[in-house]
Amino acid sequence: MERAGLRGRGYEGECPTAWRGLQPGAPIDRRAAHSQHRRMTPDAERALLRHVLETPDDAIPPAARAAARVFVLDTLAVGVAGTGHEKQPAIVAAASRWGTGSEATVWGQGTRLPTAQAAFVNAFQAHALEFDAIHEAAVVHAMTPTLAAAFAEAERQGTVGGFRFVSAVVFGLELACTVGAASRGTMRFFRPATAGMFGAYGAVARLRGFDLATGSAGAGLLLGQIPGTMQAHHEGSIALAVQMGFAAAAGLRAADLAAAGVHGPEAWLTGRSGFLAMTEPEHDLAPALATLGSTWQVQALSHKPFPSGRLTHPVIDGLQRLRARETIDPASVREIRLHLPPLAMRLVGRPLRDDLTPSYARLCLPFVAATTLRFGTVGLADFTPARLADPETLALAARVRLIEDGNPDPNAVVPQTVEVAHGTTARVTVEHTLGSPANPLSREAQFAKASACLAAARPPCLDLAALVGAVETLDAAPDIGALARAVSGRG
Repeated sequence: MERAGLRGRGYEGECPTAWRGLQPGAPIDRRAAHSQHRRMTPDAERALLRHVLETPDDAIPPAARAAARVFVLDTLAVGVAGTGHEKQPAIVAAASRWGTGSEATVWGQGTRLPTAQAAFVNAFQAHALEFDAIHEAAVVHAMTPTLAAAFAEAERQGTVGGFRFVSAVVFGLELACTVGAASRGTMRFFRPATAGMFGAYGAVARLRGFDLATGSAGAGLLLGQIPGTMQAHHEGSIALAVQMGFAAAAGLRAADLAAAGVHGPEAWLTGRSGFLAMTEPEHDLAPALATLGSTWQVQALSHKPFPSGRLTHPVIDGLQRLRARETIDPASVREIRLHLPPLAMRLVGRPLRDDLTPSYARLCLPFVAATTLRFGTVGLADFTPARLADPETLALAARVRLIEDGNPDPNAVVPQTVEVAHGTTARVTVEHTLGSPANPLSREAQFAKASACLAAARPPCLDLAALVGAVETLDAAPDIGALARAVSGRG
C-alpha cells in the first residue's frame, strides 16, 4: 500500500520516525521507536495512567480506603456465593485445562489455579448471581474484575502488603469507573466487563510497578480483548458472568505482554478506533478527568441488597415501602404500574417467559416485582426451579405494566415510580436506590448479606468472623495470606 494512500485516510504522522523511510530488511532502532511512542501517548491516556500508576498510596484519603475495604468484603462474599451456581464446576474444569499451576486461590473452595485462570473463575463467581457491587453513574460492576485480578496477582507475587493491595484496587477502580462514566449514550457493549477490564489491568499494572511507558503498552493490548457485546444480556445468558471472567483475565494477560516488551496502540482510549470510539461513541471524558485525585470512584460504589439486576432494585425498594405502609393482598392486585427510565426499560424491561431460567429471571422486572409483592423481598432462594415456575407469582407478574418515563439521561437508574392498583392505588417514587451512597446499607445489613452469601456456598464452610477480621485488618497486613486463607476456608 502506498504511503499516499495511507495519508488519504488520515494516517499522517502515525508511524514512529524511527520506522519511516526504511527499505525492506533495514534494521529498526527499537529504542528510538519506543521513545517516539512515549511522546505520542495522547493527553487523556497519559493523565489517567499517571494518576493510576504514579499517585502515592498515602494520597488516598482514609474514607476512600475504608470504602474499599467494605467492598472488598462484599465482593469476596458474593464471589464465595457464586460457588453455588450450577455452572461453577464446569467453569473451574474448563479453566483448569488452560494450563497448569497453583499460583492463586479460587474463592470459597481453596482450589489453586494459575493466576489468570483463578482471576477468571473468581470474577465469574462474583457476577454469576447478579449480587456484585455497582458504580451507578458508570453502570459498571467495576469491583468484580478489579478485585479478582488484583487478588490473583498479589497471591502470585506473595509479598504484596495489604496497604499496597488496597491501593491497587482503589486505583484500578479509578481507571474502570472513569472510562465507564464517560459514556453519554446507550450501552452497545457489556460495559460492566468492557470498562471493568481496565480496572483489572490498572490494579495489576500498579502492583507490578509499571512506569508510564509500560503501562501504556499494556493498556493498548486490552483493545484486542474487549469482553463482549450486550447480546448475552438480551438473552439473559450466564455468558454475562463469563464475560466478567474474561475481563479479569484480560488485565493480567495485557500486563504480562507489556512486561515482556510488547506494545499496544498508544491512543487506546481516545483514538479513532480506540475504546471509546468503538464501544461508547457518545462520550465525554472531561468531567471525570477534571476530578482525578479530588474525588474517588470507590466512594461512589453501591451495594446490591438483592441478587437481581440493579435496575430492578428501586422497584423492590418501592414495593417494600408500600407493603410497610399498607396491607396489600397480592390476589387483589389488578395491576402494578412501573414508571421507568430508558435504561431500566432496556436492561430489565424484558417480557415474562414460560421457560424462565435463573439468569433471565434476575433481569426480568415483572418476575422480580411479583416476587417482592408476594414474599416481601428478593433473595438467593427466589430463583430455584420451584419459585421460577410458581403459578401465583407468574400470574401476578403478568399484571405488571412497564411505562417509560422519558428521562433524557440514557444511563439514569432513578427515579422510578411504583403504582399498585388494588382496592385503592398505592404510589411511591424512589429517588435514591437502596445501597447507593445516598441511601446506604447499614453495617448490620452488609454483614447479613455477607452471611447469606457464605451460607449459599458449595459447600458452606467459611467463617464470617474470620473473613471480616482479615478484611478489616488488611491495611496493616504484611501480605494477603490471611485474607486468602479466610476466603478459601483454610483458617
